[in-house]
Amino acid sequence: MEKKLKQVVGILMLMTVMFTGWMFFGGPFDTYYLLWNLLLAWIPLGIALVLIKERKKQPSGLRALGKGFLAALWLFFFPNAVYVITDFIHLSQDVFYYPNPSYEPYSGAERILYSMEKLPWNNFFSISYAVFLGCALSALSLYLLHGEVRRAKGSRRAWGMVVAVHLLSGYAIYLGRFIRFNSWDAVLRPVHLLRFVVGSFDKHALSFSLQFFLLSFFIYLIFYLFADLGRSEEKTQ
Repeated sequence: MEKKLKQVVGILMLMTVMFTGWMFFGGPFDTYYLLWNLLLAWIPLGIALVLIKERKKQPSGLRALGKGFLAALWLFFFPNAVYVITDFIHLSQDVFYYPNPSYEPYSGAERILYSMEKLPWNNFFSISYAVFLGCALSALSLYLLHGEVRRAKGSRRAWGMVVAVHLLSGYAIYLGRFIRFNSWDAVLRPVHLLRFVVGSFDKHALSFSLQFFLLSFFIYLIFYLFADLGRSEEKTQ
């Protein structure tokens, strides 16, 4: 398992490096913000890997306190990995097709012409790549902690943790995308953030938070099913 985990992390790192190189040398792009979003998406996975290593060390009160701090830090950054999905909305600024001005009924001409400009399609492919990579990073980090909680507390509590994480992430994504709060506001402006959360949670916030929750949870569930299938095949060999 440890060897396979290193291989998976190595592949994800290689994909990130390739994507970064493409962004710098394969332009033009309007999506350079994706590099920052992917950097933030790597943080929860890095923390999860540290927590996995801590399991093998001799337990102590100080070490337990450190693991609790790391777990809270992981939860703090986890929504950033899923947040990348919302970057698809930036594609609304690009033009991919337009009506054919020469079109006439029954003339045989195409009604719609597709843009061959490089910029909008580069934006499309870069966002798609970043979204799939961000989802993989988020799912893997949660999968690792899911396994840790399952070993320590049992399957039911582990799945309860998964659902709770996605519920909190759904609201955090809403705050980040619509209200434009970010992770640093919880540190730099905690009182302001808390007042806003308490005073402005309405049906719109609930609706979007639940939709983000369902989307991110289903993505994780698909990842989990594939990972579980891989484990089952290993046991039968």
